[in-house]
Formats: sequence, C-alpha cells, structure tokens
Amino acid sequence: MLLRSAASTHVGMCRRANEDRYAIVPDLGLYLVADGMGGHKAGQVASELATEAVIRDIEALQGANVSLAERLRHAVGCSNREIIAAASAKPELSGMGTTLVGLLFAGKRLALAHVGDSRAYLIRRGRLRGLTDDHSIVGELLRREEISEEDARQHPHRHVLTRALGVRPRIEPDLAEMTPQVDDVFILCSDGLTTHLEDEEIAQRVCDEPDLEAAAAGLVDAANRAGGADNTTVLLVRYEKED
Repeated sequence: MLLRSAASTHVGMCRRANEDRYAIVPDLGLYLVADGMGGHKAGQVASELATEAVIRDIEALQGANVSLAERLRHAVGCSNREIIAAASAKPELSGMGTTLVGLLFAGKRLALAHVGDSRAYLIRRGRLRGLTDDHSIVGELLRREEISEEDARQHPHRHVLTRALGVRPRIEPDLAEMTPQVDDVFILCSDGLTTHLEDEEIAQRVCDEPDLEAAAAGLVDAANRAGGADNTTVLLVRYEKED
C-alpha cells in the first residue's frame, strides 16, 4: 500500500508566532501534529522538543518486538520527560507544554496516540468520524452531555486542557490501533482549525479536493478567513493502493 500525505500550517490572523509543529516521516510511517503552549516562545520550544523526541524514539524502536501502540506510548513518554527536563533547566521555559496527535503506520495496521485537544479524524467513503476526544474542560462537559456543541464553541474555558505533555512527570496518551482501508483519509489538526470550522465543513472540503496539498491549504485558509484566532495546522494522510 501507498501513503500519500500533505500538510499546511499558518500563524493565523492574531498571533505573532506559530507554536504548532508537524512531522511527516514516510520512512518511519510517522505523521504527527503538536500545538505548543507557554509564553515567550516556550510553546514553540515544547512542540519542537516533542516532535523531535517522538521521531528519535520511533526510529530507535525500529524492529523492536512491541506493538505500534506501545511504540507510540513509549515515544510520548520520552517526549514528556524531555520537555519537563528542558523547563527545569531554563526558568524562562517554565510552564511550557504541548498537545500531540500522531499516527504510526506499518504493514496493514496503524496506531494512533493523542494528548490534548489537537484532533484526528478519519474520512471513509465520504463520511467523517472523530478518532480522538479532547482532553479539555469543555471536552469533559461534552462527554457528560452537560453542554451542547454550540455551547462548547463559546465556552470561556474551551482552551483549558486537562492533559498535555510537559505538565506532569508521567503522561498517559489515549491509544488505539486499527486497520486502514483503501482511500481512507486521515486528518490531523491543531485546534486552530476546529475552533472555526465544523466537522461537516472539514469533511466536505477534503472530499471535494482530491489534491491533498490543495485540501490542506484550503482548510487552513478557511480557518483564517473565519477569524484565524490561533495558529492552524492540518496534516492529511491518504491510504492508497499502489499502481
């Protein structure tokens, strides 16, 4: 099988710096998005440290007799410890952290790891399905059905996370494994996208644009035109049959 991918990122219309990072590493079957948080460039440092640490650890685990999900769990743990160590060594980085959502493909299987409110979606046969639950106060309220989706978009604490890398010494990511199907499209994104675009519009834009680079750029542009209140990053991966 063949994995085709593309990504787009933008600082948005209100921020001075882009604290999002993404990685496309076809040789490892690894695709991820991280959304940093923290003042004075600390968010940029956290998301970059997380991205680099996950790549290094997944590379080191090549050939290891462990599942794809366990490889991602180990890599996320390593990145968490690296962020905490960096923040401890430099007072100006204190309080930094990052979300992370990543896919790891091998053979006919894939694993997903998720921490924070960056999201993963799957589009299969024209239908979009969320693969992650936000680790946030609003996400918890939604799961308990205490607020509506519309209330969530306006909630004053919608960006307050309940789980992120760099916050606690130990982190437990949400993990899943699945078997992809031909023409599946996976969407990884930071919350700059989902703050402005509803799921239906995200699905429609991806389904209407077969070129992944154009689809990713179009989603980011739409988020900016809708306000661009945050950095926005979109990474698309399509599972294709080789010619």
